Amino acid sequence: MNYFTRVLKYGLDYSYFAVLNIIFNILYAIFSALAFVSFIPMLDVLFKQTKKVYIEPEYSGISDIREYAENYFNYYISKQLETDISSTLITVVSIVIFFFLMKNIFNYLALYNITFVKNGLLKKLRENLYSKVLLMPISYFLNKKKGDLMSRITADILEIQTSYLSILELMVREPLTILFTLIVMFTISPSLTFFVILFIPISGFVISIIGKKLRKDSKEVQLQQSNFLSIIDETISGQKVIKSFISESFFLKKFDKINNLLFRYSNKVVNRKNLAGPFSEFMGILVIGVLLWFGGKMVLINASISGTTFIVFMGLAYNILTPAKNLSKSFYSIKKGNAAAERVFEIIEYSKEINDQGRSINMNEFKDKISFNDLEFSYGESKIIDKLSFTINKGESIALVGSSGSGKTTIANLLNGFFNANSGNIIIDGINITDIKRESLYKNISIVTQESILFNDTIFNNIKIGNLESEKEDIINAAKEANAHDFIKDQLNGYDTVIGDYGNKLSGGQKQRLTIARAMLKSPSILILDEATSSLDSESEKKIQDAIDKLMYGKTSLIIAHKFSTIKKCDKIILIDKGRIVAQGTHDELINSNSLYKNMNELQI
Repeated sequence: MNYFTRVLKYGLDYSYFAVLNIIFNILYAIFSALAFVSFIPMLDVLFKQTKKVYIEPEYSGISDIREYAENYFNYYISKQLETDISSTLITVVSIVIFFFLMKNIFNYLALYNITFVKNGLLKKLRENLYSKVLLMPISYFLNKKKGDLMSRITADILEIQTSYLSILELMVREPLTILFTLIVMFTISPSLTFFVILFIPISGFVISIIGKKLRKDSKEVQLQQSNFLSIIDETISGQKVIKSFISESFFLKKFDKINNLLFRYSNKVVNRKNLAGPFSEFMGILVIGVLLWFGGKMVLINASISGTTFIVFMGLAYNILTPAKNLSKSFYSIKKGNAAAERVFEIIEYSKEINDQGRSINMNEFKDKISFNDLEFSYGESKIIDKLSFTINKGESIALVGSSGSGKTTIANLLNGFFNANSGNIIIDGINITDIKRESLYKNISIVTQESILFNDTIFNNIKIGNLESEKEDIINAAKEANAHDFIKDQLNGYDTVIGDYGNKLSGGQKQRLTIARAMLKSPSILILDEATSSLDSESEKKIQDAIDKLMYGKTSLIIAHKFSTIKKCDKIILIDKGRIVAQGTHDELINSNSLYKNMNELQI
């Protein structure tokens, strides 16, 4: 129940509706019990069992109010029966209709108010989950499958909705219905009511035994659903590779394996849940059977209860069966929902403070230099950066070159604050980067990568991400500086053109110019260029390089490049191999002094 109560806390803002729901459920439960009791006078009239009372009873106090009400009603009916049987029937039938009408009105009002609680709770839960996803460090996403995260945000939230929120309307209504019905039944026959009460804990005990494995199997279903989403995402994203390498059969086998596991565990979970209804109904009929035997003796042998009252008592007993069955089903729902809630709360309970622990200094602007001191970093057991040290002075452009996997991009990620070094440090203006608040660090740094990361939105909004406070004129100026304004004007809706997922409606060069415009709008003091022109054709590269030159003007730049033609003007070039600095200097100095750099340069000529 722990996760269930934690989910319910998200509905505290809607407690007003919850209170109304409780009030209307109380009234529903009262009228639900009284609705069956209202059959007694009607049945008494039909079977001529009405107790004849010809003297109007006197009210003697609250302690005898039930007896007074019963005698007064019998007095009223007795008088009517002697004058007009038809109007008497209309009266008793009207009483039944009234109680059932009130029961259903209060049921609707209870459901009406719980709807605001359920949907409001779900809204708050989604908001909290999404906000935490935005706060997660980059390292978290590297260790998680995209499909798994998507499953937690979609399928697991849906499971919470169906398993948890669907029983919110039962939490108050069903127990109250059982309670008030039992109270009425006690007033009719305490001994008969004893058998009904005995049924409830026995049923609950057996159901708890059956449901022990439900949470474990449900958790496995959630895992397989995340794997299912992952392979779907991979299949859609990698269509070109799958088709060009004729690897459909490989992916089909992989999919079938996951699909079969999902099929197996889903069957286990659903079948366990399906057991709740039939078992509860059988237990209920068993109790009804015992009541018929025991109550039949009271009517026919002992004559301690009238036949019409016993019929109504049986109706009341049956009135307990439905809420009892619903409660047993809700037990299974909670067990099933716990598995989904556990996965969702793993994200929600992520603490930004823990991730930012020790980061207390705001870096308003970059003033002096960046120092990399004996930096070491590993991915698992694999060392990527090994005792690396160098300095970038304000206004300098430093290029990192080397073969793939030498650690160039990792250095950029460490400077971005995406990862923390295993040992050594990065010092910016005398402050350790691990002491600088991430937000202030990100405000001073901008990155343009080889992969143009754009969003399924308008061109205008994609550029505006660079500075959300910028005006339209600033965005247009940034686009002009990035050599993007001309092609934007030619789009169907200009700056209001939606560019599709990942900007797939644009060419590679167009996408890259938008990312440069975004960086220009931000106007950072530190700029990271991670192979920003490596995948472009010659014409696009020239336009991009011109835009990059404008972007770099007056800024401190760290450039990662494979194409040496783009870095010849850099103040310093650092050659890296296996995470270590092999050589450093200007382009001309390295050509004359380092054979490895010279050979790499000649391969590109």
